[in-house]
Amino acid sequence: MAERILVCDEIHPDGIEILRKRGFEVDVRLDLSGEALKRELQKYSAVIIRGRTKLTRGVLEGAGGLKLIVRAGVGLDNVDLEAASEMGIKVVATPEATTQSVAELTIGLIISLLRKIPFNDAALKGGRWVKSESMGRELRDSVLGVVGAGGRIGSEVARIARVGFGADVIGFDIIDISQKASAIGFRIAGSLDDLLRESDIVTIHVPYSPSTHHLIDGRRIGLMKDGALLVNTSRAEVVDGRAALEALRAGKLGGLALDVFTKEPPIDAWERELVASDKCVCTCHIGAQTVEGQRRASLAAAERVCAFFGVQGGSGGFG
Repeated sequence: MAERILVCDEIHPDGIEILRKRGFEVDVRLDLSGEALKRELQKYSAVIIRGRTKLTRGVLEGAGGLKLIVRAGVGLDNVDLEAASEMGIKVVATPEATTQSVAELTIGLIISLLRKIPFNDAALKGGRWVKSESMGRELRDSVLGVVGAGGRIGSEVARIARVGFGADVIGFDIIDISQKASAIGFRIAGSLDDLLRESDIVTIHVPYSPSTHHLIDGRRIGLMKDGALLVNTSRAEVVDGRAALEALRAGKLGGLALDVFTKEPPIDAWERELVASDKCVCTCHIGAQTVEGQRRASLAAAERVCAFFGVQGGSGGFG
């Protein structure tokens, strides 16, 4: 009897096609949440999700036949890992699939801040010629601080900025990054605080966990250079958003770029104020939203399922 796979969030069809060709029974249900999701999970051996679906303890309870959760993308903060472990459910992600997509968006946000591109776009469409208000800066002559330089995305951002733009890149991580620093050509900060003090631009690439909650808080923002830029494409709660807003208001931060928010879409007044600021460049959590990245994530998810159930073939790589 074929293993049944539930796909709860939209993924590229190539991964689904591979699973079906390998003999899996695959159902795509993009409308499930809460109790309805809990009932449906009882029928499946594996589930593939992205960021929308929340697999809480309550949802997982009763899913006695569920053996595998695959997150097509980066981060597992929408899965109750403790509950899954207690229930004997293996949880895997595909972090390698969207590295390039997120790294390229990060560089795009940095350039947008440095050259005031969104400000100019909005002004010109509104009938204003703001050339005199648009003196920018070059990435090449900036110090870019990469928090989480040892990870896939952080090291790729460092590589693009260093090799592609000639920026002075300084990295920090809690793991040994000496080999990556040597290969790419970036400097290593002695501490996170040192990186913040030295950088003109700070970009964050760490997973969210209790240890990284508000890693960049009011005190650490206070260490940054006056007028420095802050970019977050990781998880919203890694940065104390209210502290960042206060720093923007006070002019401590010269600009802020965000692809992630505490509520998506943002609804709280303070976060809406951030979004509305002409010093803040915002995107709708689109870091992984590229055709290429989503195809790779879907193929990788199919590979994870095939490997878990001992089925040969998979996608043969990211092709």
